[in-house]
Amino acid sequence: MQRYRLLQLVKSSAHHLNINTSDIKILNEPKPQPVPESQQKPSQLAFHLKKINSYLADVRIFNRLTDSIKYMPWLIDEYHAWKNPGSSKVPKLNSFINFIQALNCIVLELFENVGWLTDHDWIGTGDNPYWCTETYIWCCWVWGAYLVIEIAELLRRTPISKWKNSRWQITLFKNAIQLPLVLHWSLRNGCLTPFWVGVCGCGASWWNFRDMWKSIDLS
Repeated sequence: MQRYRLLQLVKSSAHHLNINTSDIKILNEPKPQPVPESQQKPSQLAFHLKKINSYLADVRIFNRLTDSIKYMPWLIDEYHAWKNPGSSKVPKLNSFINFIQALNCIVLELFENVGWLTDHDWIGTGDNPYWCTETYIWCCWVWGAYLVIEIAELLRRTPISKWKNSRWQITLFKNAIQLPLVLHWSLRNGCLTPFWVGVCGCGASWWNFRDMWKSIDLS
């Protein structure tokens, strides 16, 4: 079913671009019959990965509830650097992109905060499930834009000769592995199985956890 939904998304995008898909067999397969929830048996690994990812996501979002405030100085600094290129050694294009990314972060955090607060019923809207879903979907689109720009800038600003640097590769990986999650959570019915949600979510968190663990002085 997840594969079918992903293919339908590709087909829909092709139609918007006026691309004829009638001759592409894989895009015209019949819709598979869904397995009743009572008969679904996710693997133990998928179950635990999803639980771990869900918990980590809750902790991360809770810790970011006030991050939109912390991003304001960054936004202001980048705006001034963009409007007054002579006051900074950073190229004007870079300052503009940094400004857009700072704005993305603020908007993302606001959507994410509302989604989390309505999801946990910390605030009342009259229809918390609806607003939780809507804000998380919009949050994902903003998040996706941020990741795409971030990846593009990592490739643009880093000379090819330095692409073998392990730190750069990890940074690229941490951004890229979140793209499937963005696509999954921006669709009402998703496109990933619980296993892949867990893998991508844990993969994105692992390096941060490793760095935090290494920073602990056990001596």
